[in-house]
Amino acid sequence: MKHFLPLTLTAALLTAALSGTAQSHKPAHATKALFDQAHHHAGSGLEQAARAAGIASVTVPGRSIEYYWDLASARWGGATTLTNTYNVQGRVTQIISTDSATNTPYGKTLLTYNTQGLVTEELEQNWNGSAYVNSYRIQQAYDANGRETLYLDQEWRNNAWLTRYGYRSTRTYNPAGAILTEVSETLNTTTSIWEPDYRTTYTVNASNQWTEFTGQEWDNGVYVNDYRVRNVVWYNWAKLLPAYYEQQQWDPATSTWGEDYRTTFTYQPNGSYVSIGQELVAPNVWLNDDRHTYTYDNLGNEILHQGEIWTNNAWVIDHASRALLSYTAGNQVRRRVEQEYDTQRNAYVNDRLTTYSNFITLATRRATELEAAAALYPNPTLSAATLSIAGLREQGTVRTEVLNTLGQVVQTLTLQPRQGTIRHELNLSALPAGLYTVRLHAAEGTIAKRVVKN
Repeated sequence: MKHFLPLTLTAALLTAALSGTAQSHKPAHATKALFDQAHHHAGSGLEQAARAAGIASVTVPGRSIEYYWDLASARWGGATTLTNTYNVQGRVTQIISTDSATNTPYGKTLLTYNTQGLVTEELEQNWNGSAYVNSYRIQQAYDANGRETLYLDQEWRNNAWLTRYGYRSTRTYNPAGAILTEVSETLNTTTSIWEPDYRTTYTVNASNQWTEFTGQEWDNGVYVNDYRVRNVVWYNWAKLLPAYYEQQQWDPATSTWGEDYRTTFTYQPNGSYVSIGQELVAPNVWLNDDRHTYTYDNLGNEILHQGEIWTNNAWVIDHASRALLSYTAGNQVRRRVEQEYDTQRNAYVNDRLTTYSNFITLATRRATELEAAAALYPNPTLSAATLSIAGLREQGTVRTEVLNTLGQVVQTLTLQPRQGTIRHELNLSALPAGLYTVRLHAAEGTIAKRVVKN
């Protein structure tokens, strides 16, 4: 039976950059496209810094050292030092990897961002003994809503970039900003022709929330049904967190939907959650199939992912990983031990150790005059607050975030200035009571305003 992904979380691109290896990129089919969201991952320690609560400044690690567990000697070895460079927004722009013992360079990663703060290029270079030379690069483009429209994976060969994989997509939105259709194409690297690949159609309710979507594959010149997700119930629409949905697979032999599957989610206040997948084995009879547990600490970093399968009327661990984190007094990750679950031993075994040091505090550029003139009202508020700001010189979109007191992004928006002015009503009704920071990433710098939600 074909099963779908149970709420796949997307890891930050920085994690891929730090790994020093090219990442396979597949079109966002099935539930992944719908429930794509930020993944709170301690990873390099850089993601945590990028979403830190300190708006005027951000503390980031200047250096990290990675070790891998040697099973034969039962010791940590293979140490690699990573040295990081940042821009004024606290985003990493360069990572140099070297041998920790000899200081011999391994390679360099260069990251470029757009005005939305999204990565547009990840360039990997290797050290050839005397200079850094191109190895591969990933290029990305986005629409005004921050959704990916282009992805190119290219290899440096014979002093030119050769595309190994290409993917692009176009979307239509309703006036409320909800996606209605998404059409993707893949690049035929032999003919250099973009070919149809996949189409997803979304259904929205009166609240402009998705209730159903259908995926279709391109086959012999036409789109044919592949799967559908229906009866979606949302736990938090703003963060794309579902509480429940059902899935079906298209049977071309009978031209009917079948292989019914449903997934239910339970969330904790700090973002931890459990998902349980069940398959329909008889009319109105659902049988447990798999269970996934994601646990985060109170700083938003993932410390456990456990996958289980239903066997002999009991849950049995199929795969699992966990992170043992240590923090500085300022709540920066200083040590991270990653462990993988060994199903033969029924125990966790060491995999990788990362230590972070040389912390630096970056004074991010503030648009102080614009910030002083900006308004956020009413404040306090029960459900909504109007953000008003004038004098912006840019006409492009402005990425805007709402952060809680832990520095976690709880809402992301893309605002469009009109003649240098933004006026937008923020819907805070789904957020718990507390203090929130609204942060705009404008060309003039960072603009931050605080609001109390009662």
